[in-house]
Amino acid sequence: MGRGRDFRLGLKKIKKMNIFLLLNALIIVAISILTIYSATIHKTPSFYKKELFWGVIGIFVYLFFSFVDYRKYAKYYKVLYIMNIGILASVYVLGVKRLGAQRWIDLGPISIQPSEIGKVLAILTLSEFLVVKYRDRFVGLKSVIVAGLHILPIMLLILKQPDLGTTLILTMTFCVIIFIHGIDWKTIIIMGIGGIVSVPAAYFFLLKPYQRQRVLTFLNPEADLLGSGWNVTQSMIAIGSGGMYGKGFLQSTQSKLRFLPEAHTDFIGSVFLEERGFVGGLVLLGLYFLLIVQIVYIADTTEDKYGKLICYGIASIFLFHLIINVGMIMGIMPVTGKPLLLMSYGGTSLLISFMMLGIVQSVKLYRD
Repeated sequence: MGRGRDFRLGLKKIKKMNIFLLLNALIIVAISILTIYSATIHKTPSFYKKELFWGVIGIFVYLFFSFVDYRKYAKYYKVLYIMNIGILASVYVLGVKRLGAQRWIDLGPISIQPSEIGKVLAILTLSEFLVVKYRDRFVGLKSVIVAGLHILPIMLLILKQPDLGTTLILTMTFCVIIFIHGIDWKTIIIMGIGGIVSVPAAYFFLLKPYQRQRVLTFLNPEADLLGSGWNVTQSMIAIGSGGMYGKGFLQSTQSKLRFLPEAHTDFIGSVFLEERGFVGGLVLLGLYFLLIVQIVYIADTTEDKYGKLICYGIASIFLFHLIINVGMIMGIMPVTGKPLLLMSYGGTSLLISFMMLGIVQSVKLYRD
C-alpha cells in the first residue's frame, strides 16, 4: 500500500516537472560540445568526449537534485554553512596552484573547484538566514550589514585564493537576493553611492598587481598587444571575422592556428561567434535568456519565500556569468576567467550548473 502511494506521488511529481528547463540546458550543452570539438580537435581531441561524459552525468545530477525537497536545505542551513566554510578552507590545505591561483583540489583523474560549490551553498544558506531573521522586516543598513556578515567569511575565503570573479558574482547575487527580499530604496541608494565611492580604494588596496593589470588592459588593450592585451585582442579579431553568419563549423582560424588561448574554456564564446557569426550569437543569447526567464518564472509563481530567494539567486549566477564572460570576450569588461556556464569546458562547472537547475526544478515540484 505504502509503495503504491509513493509510486503515485512520484508519478505526480514527474508530471509537474518543467521539461523545457532541462531541454533548454541540453541544447546549450550540445552547442558547447560541438564548439569544444571544433576548438580542440587539432590539439586535444579528447576534450569534447570528456565534456560529453560530464554532460551525461549532469543529467543524473539534475534529476537527483530535482527530487530532493529543497526545503531540507532550509532545515539544515546551519550545517550547510559550516560545510561550506570547511570546503572552501580545504583548498588551502589540499589545493594545487594553477596559473598563480590555488583554487583546485585534485582527486586523481578529476579536479574540483570548491568556489563553484561554495557560491551555491552560499545562496542556500543566505536565503534561509534572511527568511528566519527578517521574515517581516528588512530595512536599513544595519540589516544589510548583518546579512553581509553571514556571507563575508565565504567571500573572503574565495577572494584569498584569489578568485575575484567568483567574489564579484557572489557580491552581485547577494545584492539581488536582498533586493528581492524587500530592502528599502533609501538603503539601496546609500549602498549604490557607497559602492561607487569604494571603487578607487578597492582598485589600489584590494586588487593584486596582475588584477590591476587586467583592468588597465581592459581600458587599453592595444597598449600591450603581445602581452596582457593578447587574449582580448585575439578574441575580438575572432568575433569580428565571424561577420553576420560566421565562417561555418570547423572553420574557425583563431583557435586552429592557436592565436586564441583558452579557446575551449574562457574564450569558447569567441570560437562560437567566429563560426556562427552575429546571428548564431543572438540564438545562443536567446537560449540563455529563455533559461533565466524560466528560472525567474518559477520563482515568481512560488509563494514560499525561501524557494523564491534561491531561484533568484541561481538566476543571478547564470546571468552574471553570462554578462561577465560575454563582456570579457568582447573587450568591454576586464578578463576575470569566469566560464560561460553550460558552454565552457569543465566538469565541475557543468555539474554545478545542472545541480543549480535541479534545485530550481525542486522548487517547482515541492512548493505546494
